[in-house]
Amino acid sequence: MASPFPTAAELLVEARRAYEQTYGEETPRLVAVCAPGRVNLIGEHTDYNQGFVLPMALPLVTVMVGSPTFDQDVAVTTLSEDADEPRKIHFHLPADGTPLSPGSPKWANYLKGVIQHYRAPPVPGFRAVICSSVPLGGGLSSSASLEVAAYTFLQQLKPDFMCDIFADDEDKVSKAVACQQAEHTHAGVPCGIMDQFVSVLGREGQALLIDCRSMEATPVPLADPNLVVLITNSNVRHHLNGSEYPTRRRQCEQAASILGKDSLRDATMEDLEDARDKMDDVTFRRAHHVIEEIDRTVRAAEALKKGAYKEFGELMVESHNSLRPALYNVRDLYEVSCRELDELVAAAVEVEGVYGSRMTGGGFGGCTVTLLQAHVIDRTLLHIQVRVLHFNLRHGPENYELRTCSVRAHTVELFCTWRAFLSLLCERFSYKTSQGLASPRLCNPRRNRLRLEWVPRPEELPQEQYDKQRYRGLTFCGPEAAPSDDITNAQQSRCEITDIQGFVEELLKVSLAEGFKVDLVTPNPAEILNCTSLRLVKC
Repeated sequence: MASPFPTAAELLVEARRAYEQTYGEETPRLVAVCAPGRVNLIGEHTDYNQGFVLPMALPLVTVMVGSPTFDQDVAVTTLSEDADEPRKIHFHLPADGTPLSPGSPKWANYLKGVIQHYRAPPVPGFRAVICSSVPLGGGLSSSASLEVAAYTFLQQLKPDFMCDIFADDEDKVSKAVACQQAEHTHAGVPCGIMDQFVSVLGREGQALLIDCRSMEATPVPLADPNLVVLITNSNVRHHLNGSEYPTRRRQCEQAASILGKDSLRDATMEDLEDARDKMDDVTFRRAHHVIEEIDRTVRAAEALKKGAYKEFGELMVESHNSLRPALYNVRDLYEVSCRELDELVAAAVEVEGVYGSRMTGGGFGGCTVTLLQAHVIDRTLLHIQVRVLHFNLRHGPENYELRTCSVRAHTVELFCTWRAFLSLLCERFSYKTSQGLASPRLCNPRRNRLRLEWVPRPEELPQEQYDKQRYRGLTFCGPEAAPSDDITNAQQSRCEITDIQGFVEELLKVSLAEGFKVDLVTPNPAEILNCTSLRLVKC
């Protein structure tokens, strides 16, 4: 089941409510802005090598609501539960233009950086609330979304020369560059331009092929109704201001210097092979990935334009293989993926109708992006849940300790010309959720069909992790159990259905009691509890 996420309008309502509760009544000049996160379809770690990237803006957004004050004080509250403490900050804007220093909390540094690099200083004081649906550390550019939202917010308080109302694309690129500089100086992340660029210039129904040298963008249509882009969060949070991301950039710069190039954008595989003896193996492999990834991205954009989704998907998988850690084969060149991301990609590409899948973002955790046919989305979501190991993470300084177990999902579809019997089954069978018992519902009452889907909890999977995944079990209450107003006793009188055999056994009890008889069993009539199909008729 895909996780629901709040719309921009819903985030706005939440932010305005929080603003009133935190700062009092709304002022006459309340400003509200939003900026999207992004997913990179292909072109990983190529932006800071002046290569090509192919991202798209997302409906996951950061909303900022606030108003100017009559002094130089700034007060900001974030509603993100994943943000570091404190989630309310106050600081003073120096009248002499003294630079704002980064510090704690980390999320506030992005805001300070945007203020510092705003193109129309001095910035007035303000009060604001930030609310976002972009997951922090998920590889979907929560930081760029915050930076662009903050810059847009400042533009409403004190318009700059490139205010969006009058801005052309060149002005908007300048805005993206200012936000990129904010991340460099105040968050300590030497990121490329991609994230801020697509957050500013992204449009619905299209990806952008961005040339990170010329800062030119070519729209690539992505509005095929038969196509779905699926983003799967590994729930492993990454931190790009750690040592690994800057190290990758230094290794690429070193390789370019050895090759005598301004950047790896100008290098070919022939150049790299000729200079192999001049660099160590790690530097060689880093450059190998970037040179091939730049070429892959250009070819992928052309494939997407032509609707060649199979070719595009194959390039996605090639890209992911090049990003994996050095645990598999010699093609693992950049070493920024992790076990969880590799499992998600492997699970997705096993499903027929999936074109391709890969990790997205800086790596070391975060999300995967998958391109697939629309009609297989439910099957893909279920397969990922069944196939992938579920990780209970305890975060260490530089590692993740894993406790794993496998789960199995069960699905049963029932058809009955006697609609009252299906209603009876909805009374006897109940879903068991973290909120209590819930009755199944007919898929389509007119078609007399009932679909039951449940995931029993393995003993080795902690209840907390089971509930967090929003799984639901299935219970059965036989006709001999008297109704009770005592909810606890009512739940205890139910038996848990842990497999298909248990379900068939309880179904037969109800059916035979209601006057049905077994008419057909497949594949083996002698093993009714192991059937894949069962037909009952009314006597």
